Amino acid sequence: MSATTGYYIPGDSWLHARHPLTKLLGVGFILLAAFLLPPIFLAPIATGLLVLALTAGLLAATVRALRIPAVLLASIVAINAVLYPGASDPWLALGPFTLTGEGLTFGLVSAGRLLTVFLAAILFLFTTLADDLMEALVARGVSHRIAFVVLSAVQLVPRMQVRAGAILEAQQARGLSVRGSPARRLRALVPLIGPVVLGSLVDVRERTFALEARGFGAGSHRTAYRLVIDPPIDRWLRWGLGAASTAVVVGALLGVGR
Repeated sequence: MSATTGYYIPGDSWLHARHPLTKLLGVGFILLAAFLLPPIFLAPIATGLLVLALTAGLLAATVRALRIPAVLLASIVAINAVLYPGASDPWLALGPFTLTGEGLTFGLVSAGRLLTVFLAAILFLFTTLADDLMEALVARGVSHRIAFVVLSAVQLVPRMQVRAGAILEAQQARGLSVRGSPARRLRALVPLIGPVVLGSLVDVRERTFALEARGFGAGSHRTAYRLVIDPPIDRWLRWGLGAASTAVVVGALLGVGR
């Protein structure tokens, strides 16, 4: 993984060819659908996203990426299953805790919503180059400052991972041991935290100087070094996604399906 390309996986699939704003609207639609539609829609939406990943040749990478939120999702289900407030249908006593049906249901629904949004977001990151996203936003009239903030947010975790990996290798070359018991591994993280944080601050400072030297704050007309293709079908897809998102919001306000 590169600090500049982030999670992007090069490819020529139909999903890679979609305009960044089309995919961004798609993520927004999935976010609205996951949290506003009844829980019965979660399974079909998640299945549909996996089918999209399959058709784009990204199913294996998407499934591997699920290990990232696995602990969070499992903890949401477990905590709500035994600590859900006001539950009146106990299933099983587990020492001082009680497994309840209401808590388990709420935990599964909450985890399902987050999982659905994660699938949409990871597909977006896998198929969208950060530079193309920034240029697409600027071309649509978004402030270049806001576009740069979005670009920095997309690249934040990859940059920190690359920096942490380099620092870890340097520390190991100096005799730092990262093997052994969990406690020993946890202690090994202490020498990494300071360099990673300070290195990130230095990186922000250097990028700021580089942008100022290139006239980032200039108000004159700008030219782009990248041209992001916007096929006619993407325009229709954006209209469709906008209409679908509006329908989801209106349906939620009217209580349809509740």
